Amino acid sequence: MKTNCCITISIYLFFSLYAFGQNELSQNQVLEDYTIFREIITTGHPSLYEYTSKFEWDSIFRTFRQNGIKKVKNSNDLFKSFTAIADKAKDGHLIVYHPKMDTVPPMFPLLLKIIDKKFYTDTDDFGISVGSEIKSINGKPSQIILENLMKYAPSDGLNLTKKYRQIENEFGILHYYEYGSKQSYSVKYETIKGEVKTIEIAPKSFERIGNRYPNRNSHFASYHQNTDQFEYFKNRIAEKWPLVYYIDSINTAVLTVNSFGLDPEEFKSKLIDLFRGIKKNKVESLIIDIRQNFGGYRINAINLYSFLTIAPFKQRISESAITKVLPHEEYIIHTMSDYIKFFEMYFVSAKGEDGRWLLKEDHAQAEMIPYKKTFQGKVYVLVGGNTFSAASAFALNTKNDQNITLVGEETGGGYYFHTGQYSALYELPNSKIMVRMPFVKIDKYVLDNSIPKGSGILPDIKVTMTVKDLIDGKDSQLDFIVRQISKK
Repeated sequence: MKTNCCITISIYLFFSLYAFGQNELSQNQVLEDYTIFREIITTGHPSLYEYTSKFEWDSIFRTFRQNGIKKVKNSNDLFKSFTAIADKAKDGHLIVYHPKMDTVPPMFPLLLKIIDKKFYTDTDDFGISVGSEIKSINGKPSQIILENLMKYAPSDGLNLTKKYRQIENEFGILHYYEYGSKQSYSVKYETIKGEVKTIEIAPKSFERIGNRYPNRNSHFASYHQNTDQFEYFKNRIAEKWPLVYYIDSINTAVLTVNSFGLDPEEFKSKLIDLFRGIKKNKVESLIIDIRQNFGGYRINAINLYSFLTIAPFKQRISESAITKVLPHEEYIIHTMSDYIKFFEMYFVSAKGEDGRWLLKEDHAQAEMIPYKKTFQGKVYVLVGGNTFSAASAFALNTKNDQNITLVGEETGGGYYFHTGQYSALYELPNSKIMVRMPFVKIDKYVLDNSIPKGSGILPDIKVTMTVKDLIDGKDSQLDFIVRQISKK
């Protein structure tokens, strides 16, 4: 299946559709949008008080109502306030989008990587060599910039890896959201030789920045001996359908699954073909790479795990909602389906407990059985901050499996629970800010209850990128597994 790279670079370009407007707002308009926003999340969000108490929420709302609202002059100001408020929910599925605009002005052009809470250049551009540390931009220290951008990247619980990966991918537009358009950028940086320099860089268009996205060293084209970075990006990073390549020297297959958001019937058919090939090649070890998988259809995650297990398995212990009807339905512009019908059908056997409808029967449990021909060799799974939602659910299944080893970084999806299952997209009437709101809380089946609350799925073996790895273009996480297999 061919991939249109101009479309698949959407990891970065998606937010161009939501580049911010600066329409002026009266205090009454701000108050109206704020009131709707507050009522949506307080009456519908199913895990609002998991990390922030009701007392704290009341204080947050009161502070904005009394003081913050006076500082809001336009939709951009309000967007920044709403993202900061939503961030307190610690929910990667609760997303605040900027109002749509037809055009986006030029913005900060460097492509960056976050390592140890510092920004490093991810390409050789503008006379700055890859791996140089960015110390400040227009006089503002990088640590302050990172702190200010964190609110724009929602994640489950206290997880930071998802925030870092999103900020890396969208740095230009997020910097623009926070600091506005600039005529030029004064960049202070430290070279890999320890020299501190300052350079003036002109802003670039969103399209030109996006076209350079495949050139990132952190995509590891050189590690895979591929000199055509654009072709490598299209076929390996941007490709949504599962793909397999082989490392013959260690009799290992690498199955890359970048998305579960694909037609389930076609996805399973693809898996059958791929695992047939893996068996034909008499592979002894299998590496499954879901580091770029943001999630999608849950059934695809279930089907993938069914090729790895010899016993029936579980994913959830309960699902719950706190409302039977959608709040402020008049401002919804998109939903999965009619919520009342969804609620009446999906939660038909749910019991009411403490103002919550609790469902303890997993509708997909019958699907969680082994495939008739499962892989019998050693399995490793690569995970990271971009591993989210259904992909994180798959990672948890493998975490619960004593025969599978997780390698990499903490996932962006929550360990004990997450929200999702049903969401609605709102557009606020005056600012045109959009809010994607989840209405179902999913409590997950876990075997290790010692994991701290707020964590993602933790790898069995943590391997992180170093600055040297970035400079060399070395996939240290995959390389770790290859070396482990080689020793055996």
